[in-house]
Amino acid sequence: MLSLLIDESEFSRDSSQEPNSKALDILSNFIGWTYIFCWSFSFYGQLYENFKVKNVKGIAFEFLGLNLTGYLFLSAYSSAGYYKGGDSGWPFSGNITLQDLIFAFHSVGITILTILQIAYYYKEGDNSGVSLWCIIVLITLWSSTILYIVLTWIFGWEVIFKEEKLNVLYWMGYEKLFVTLIKNIPQVYLNYKRKSTVGWSIFNILLAFFGGILSFLQMLIDQINGKSVNLVDMNIVKFILNWIVLGFDLIFILQHYILYHPKRNKAKDIKDEYQQIKE
Repeated sequence: MLSLLIDESEFSRDSSQEPNSKALDILSNFIGWTYIFCWSFSFYGQLYENFKVKNVKGIAFEFLGLNLTGYLFLSAYSSAGYYKGGDSGWPFSGNITLQDLIFAFHSVGITILTILQIAYYYKEGDNSGVSLWCIIVLITLWSSTILYIVLTWIFGWEVIFKEEKLNVLYWMGYEKLFVTLIKNIPQVYLNYKRKSTVGWSIFNILLAFFGGILSFLQMLIDQINGKSVNLVDMNIVKFILNWIVLGFDLIFILQHYILYHPKRNKAKDIKDEYQQIKE
């Protein structure tokens, strides 16, 4: 899911990078708003699913904890790039648009809302809670970020990466990458363990997948239109996030529609029940 992402598009506001084609620039902006809408609206599928089933058996709590952390980091990373990148004063690489900034902050808000909703619907035995490995990962992510902030405050920007400034924000961007890489693993495993995707919204996945394709298309158009030297240099965080998210989306689609399809599971349950009666 988005989830992802890894946030994220028109970041370094360099006036010297004028687009080659106004039409392609308009198309890029339209695609940008479209995929941001897809990603943002996809969150509401899980809210509806929770309301529909009135339990939280189908969602991995580790996913929510990691998701909130990742989007908080992405919000800081995106805010710095949008407000202070390029000509605004900080030599921040990558491209962040207003759409990306809105997406990051909306993702934080809707994830918090989902956590509150799940707390309301939670009943004992619905879910095993957050696993120890996830708690350790979250503590490590937050403690390393806080430590990095302290070191930056004491020694200035050049703490680890000698040739880059805003190291704390770069660090948060890379932590978001790491979170996106692992956050869907608990959900994939939970679906496998339950042999079902009931309680986990496929609506989220389909919209996130479509949004990921559009996000990649926007980067490609911007490259053709002369906004960057090459595709990867535009926004390495966004580029990697896209492919990670698309890969997990394909796994979820496979689980829902082929491996654990509701009709297929129902037929199997009826067959097993019939077999038990015969015996």
